[in-house]
Amino acid sequence: MDAVKRLPLPLVAAVLLIVAGLAGLVRGAIPQAAGTDAAAPAVPRGPIVVSGAYVREPANGINAAAYFTIYNTTGVADVLTTVQSGAGAQASLHVESSGAMRNSAGLSIPAQGSAALSPGKGHVMIEKLYGPLKPGQSVNFQLTFAKAGQLLLTAPVIAVTAPAPIAVAP
Repeated sequence: MDAVKRLPLPLVAAVLLIVAGLAGLVRGAIPQAAGTDAAAPAVPRGPIVVSGAYVREPANGINAAAYFTIYNTTGVADVLTTVQSGAGAQASLHVESSGAMRNSAGLSIPAQGSAALSPGKGHVMIEKLYGPLKPGQSVNFQLTFAKAGQLLLTAPVIAVTAPAPIAVAP
């Protein structure tokens, strides 16, 4: 009779953990489906709250713009210093300056105040998209603040003609 050889249980468990971890990395890099609520709920993360986040479906398939409102619930001003996203090769903050959109080293959020990235006023530019962004998907962002630290944000992709989600103050 032929003997059946079985793999040791610790080896099987290790392989399953590796596969699950790789699946998580791949899932994080692929845009995910998002809900279709008209009002985007606020994202409470300590002293900073982000609301009304969305990414407009890109017209050119190369770059996309993200918009949202940041609320600072503390008594001390803070600065959004960097933005990262797995949807493209790089993400950068663009703000209106002298009638034109320009790269910015940071976005100030006043104490007990807010700052809005909105069409014509500012946005996060996601450049060199890794794939198409279609309505119903979502894009993950990591926002880094000078004082509050890092905040993770998920923004739905909406159609070019769709109304923007409404920011909700905390």
